[in-house]
Amino acid sequence: MRSLLAALCLFVAGTALAAERPIFDPKPGAQLALDRELVDASGRKLTLGETLGGRPALVIFGYDRCPNLCGVTQQAVASDLKKTSLLPADYRALFISIDADETSADAAEAQAEIASAAGPTGLSAWRFLTGSDGSGAVLANEAGITFDRRKGIDQFVHPIAVIALTPAGRISQVLPALTFTPRDLQLALVEASANKLGSIADHVFLFCAGFDSSKGQYTPAIWAALKVASLAMVLGLGATVLWQTRGRGR
Repeated sequence: MRSLLAALCLFVAGTALAAERPIFDPKPGAQLALDRELVDASGRKLTLGETLGGRPALVIFGYDRCPNLCGVTQQAVASDLKKTSLLPADYRALFISIDADETSADAAEAQAEIASAAGPTGLSAWRFLTGSDGSGAVLANEAGITFDRRKGIDQFVHPIAVIALTPAGRISQVLPALTFTPRDLQLALVEASANKLGSIADHVFLFCAGFDSSKGQYTPAIWAALKVASLAMVLGLGATVLWQTRGRGR
């Protein structure tokens, strides 16, 4: 089901891009402003830095009243985080609204929607944030994401992904929506924490693995190395045979 939704996400994104071409270009290392002020579901004003509280985070930009993939992505992330071995107290999961018209009441309603998927403990890591001054949209732009508002239907055309953020507010990794696994989310948070989170096995895997941006997943780098080595061997054998054949023909 998630694969079908991911395909739908790509189709919708492709159609949207063809029509209005919102930009989706988040780059690892890009800095988000830690002093940008937001409002949480309880109505409390906090800066991004205060919200992170020295923790790595998974960030989703969207809007609370989205009828399409925002809710599906939230549910998937909440459900998959519950399957990891990380403690919710050690990380944040942020949903930041790009819609300046949304309020803390909208954020509270959206947060309640994922309560079952996240579980009581997991829900404590989540923060649903809005900004009447457009601060959410500004942060999305800093992350390399733009959007288009369709006033006729009161909806946004926007790309969606899960962005891993360091405690300092820098983008560490980008996971396309609905293609990730619980393992990918865990490794993204471990990587964003500079290995302060996670098990020894996680650290070893990250040391020996790479992030395949074409799949949006972490894959062992040794596999890629073996493929390169195999290709090099085939090319080498081919060159040797060619050299020997030419030598006999002289």
